[in-house]
Order: sequence, then structure tokens, then C-alpha cells
Amino acid sequence: HQTMPENSYTTSLFQDGTARIAQKVGEEGVELALARMKDDANETKNEAADLLFHMMVLLEDAGLQISEVVEVLQNRYK
Repeated sequence: HQTMPENSYTTSLFQDGTARIAQKVGEEGVELALARMKDDANETKNEAADLLFHMMVLLEDAGLQISEVVEVLQNRYK
């Protein structure tokens, strides 16, 4: 079982619940798309990192692992 450190952003996401986690994934996806449309490589990298982070939090909240997502992709393109 993972510890949930106080004053941690990740802890606060889990405490705020599934709806907030899902909302953050949506926000970060939009921010990534907007960064790409501005043709800003640095901002695109940062927003992609934010999206991946929040997606991993969402998967953990759902009891899933990123390896399961990778497996789905691998099976699609065999």
C-alpha cells in the first residue's frame, strides 16, 4: 500500500476524488493540444508530461497500471 504524504499534490488529487482526477486529465489534454497549435516545443513537452502524470493518477485511481494500457496498444497492432 502506498503512503500518501501530507502537502503532496498527488495526495490532494486522490483526496479530491475520481471526478477531479478525470477533470484534470481533460484539462491537461486540452492544454497539450493548445501548446502544439502554438508550435511551442518546450510548452508541448511540459504539457505532455502533465497529461501523462495525470493519466497515471487516473489509472491508479481506477486500479489499473500503465502496462495494461501498453498491452492494449500492442495487441491492437499485432
